[in-house]
Amino acid sequence: MLNRHFSIYLVSYVLSAAMGFFAVTAYTRLLTPGDYGVYVVGMSIAGILGAIFFAWIKLSVSRYQAMSADVDFRGTAMVGFALTVLAMGTATPLVFLFRSDVSVELVLASMFVAIMSNGFDVGQEFERAKFRPFRFAAISMVRSVSSVGFGLLGIWLGWGGMGLLAAFGLGSFAGVILNLVSDRARVAGFSHSQFMQLARYGLPLTLAGLSVAVYSASDRLIVAYLLGKDSAGIFGVAADLPRQFMVMIATSVAAATVPMVFRSLSEQDSNATRERLTESLELLLVVVAPVAVWLALAADQVTGTLVGVDFRAGVSALLPTLVLARFFGIANQFYVQLSFQLAERPFMLAAQSFLTLVMSVALMFMMVAGYGIYGAALATLATEVIGFVIAVVLMHRAHPVPFDVVRLAGIAASAVAMAAAILLARSQVHGTGFAALTIVSVAGGLAYVAIAWLLNVANVRTLSLRLLRTFNRRALGV
Repeated sequence: MLNRHFSIYLVSYVLSAAMGFFAVTAYTRLLTPGDYGVYVVGMSIAGILGAIFFAWIKLSVSRYQAMSADVDFRGTAMVGFALTVLAMGTATPLVFLFRSDVSVELVLASMFVAIMSNGFDVGQEFERAKFRPFRFAAISMVRSVSSVGFGLLGIWLGWGGMGLLAAFGLGSFAGVILNLVSDRARVAGFSHSQFMQLARYGLPLTLAGLSVAVYSASDRLIVAYLLGKDSAGIFGVAADLPRQFMVMIATSVAAATVPMVFRSLSEQDSNATRERLTESLELLLVVVAPVAVWLALAADQVTGTLVGVDFRAGVSALLPTLVLARFFGIANQFYVQLSFQLAERPFMLAAQSFLTLVMSVALMFMMVAGYGIYGAALATLATEVIGFVIAVVLMHRAHPVPFDVVRLAGIAASAVAMAAAILLARSQVHGTGFAALTIVSVAGGLAYVAIAWLLNVANVRTLSLRLLRTFNRRALGV
């Protein structure tokens, strides 16, 4: 079941990532860096609002609904979400008492995005926790396609960055509607005991979610504050490319594996939980590593082919550093931090996230002031590495997660082979363009797959041979 669910989630996130990559390619050609910077700042604000007000619902649902197959938390979650929207609507206008120079339109657009995108995420958490990958994939694609369509319409109407914010909110709203109308099962009513259970676990994690959201947004906001919206737009594109590919693909692994980890934990099977964790890490790295190598070593071909002219030089220079930073961040967020959730130690996760945030802000101000926009990338890398080390140290006080060195060595060897192939291909092609990008990408991809197959990484050889035998039997009518 794990491989089947993972395949479905992977296809879903790959298609969503492809739509996101198409969007970045189109937006950077149709908008100026300043206009794109408005979108980056607005999405950063929405991320902070989502972490403050909605993270507790998402994190609680992802744990308890997966552990309780026969219990329906939807009614309780809906009431909690409605109360949270009311609280956000009451609290957010207080911002204008302290900062009268804040754009009302930008704040309202960010609130709209926060409500709709988090409503979408909560609905998807229920689909994932109930092991319904096909519906999860269909709803995700509706959100991706409609967001890009609304975005292009907003640009055509001349709404610039504000149009992109409205488009993402509307696309998420389409996903929310589809989620509600496609599930015909009766929704259980509100339960006070369920609400308290979600609150006890989720509210402490709000501190962690807030730290992560502020950290994710602070780099762009500090760049915008110190260097201007044009630099924020360039940095935002460079940071979004790894997110569109690496984080979305990593999320597909988590969507398939994390509910199973929690289910095995609820059944008090420590050996099964350990095996699920080991599979999770192997699947995580086997799909993320090649994307990281590709983006980092083929940065010139990627940006020169798919990013607008005004963005290319800056994004190409920043991309390798930000890819490496994102790799450490993914290992931390999607694997090591599971330790704190498995042990039900939300305050430990909050402490680790808060320390990471403090380091990020301090390093960002120092490095951007000294080295400009590239300093922001270096600060991000340093923060992710230190945050990963802190999480590993704290992990031993919670629920230690396994690291199977033998399995990881096979992934590392495949990645090295891919890097060598990309560097060799780059030395034989000149300039950028679709042909150069295709040659470099195919060379690296074939090298990675070949070594992974020979070493049977993630059982790829075993599964492929089994699939081939099944196909041959059906073809022969046996």
